[in-house]
Amino acid sequence: MSDSERRGGAPGDLILEPNERVLVATRPLFLWEPLVIILVLLVIGALYAAGQANDVPAGTLLIAALILFVWIVARWIPWSRRWFVLTDRRVIASWGVLNRNQAALLLERIQDASLTRPFPLRMIRGYGVLHLESAGPHAEERISGGLRELDMTNATAFYSALTDAQTPGR
Repeated sequence: MSDSERRGGAPGDLILEPNERVLVATRPLFLWEPLVIILVLLVIGALYAAGQANDVPAGTLLIAALILFVWIVARWIPWSRRWFVLTDRRVIASWGVLNRNQAALLLERIQDASLTRPFPLRMIRGYGVLHLESAGPHAEERISGGLRELDMTNATAFYSALTDAQTPGR
């Protein structure tokens, strides 16, 4: 099996054990598309106002567009680096832009997993919150490392794959 097949859709800097296989890789919900549409509308409005020789509304709309653009980029960069990955052995959370972090929880240590799908967000990209409870002497350390509540897209598929991985052969 090649490395790209083994990794699935997981990020390239994810540290996997030998022969570990990615089952599902997903990330948190970030609704950037509506924000980009608003950004485009602000720029179009600024161009229209500038064409009508209305400098104050054009400048105001352009400043609003610039602020929105900076905010989108500032939120998108950390979002693009946050992943939740389910392998055949572990649940892994990976995050951080300059300082990359990775926390893992072995599947056999998971005592309870529950899925919450709040309305209306559940209708957008399968959003849900996966709650994990673990066992072992360092359970709280692992869970506080980013693996207690995983708010993610494609949550139902992640939860199904998690329960299937915990009960192989059923």
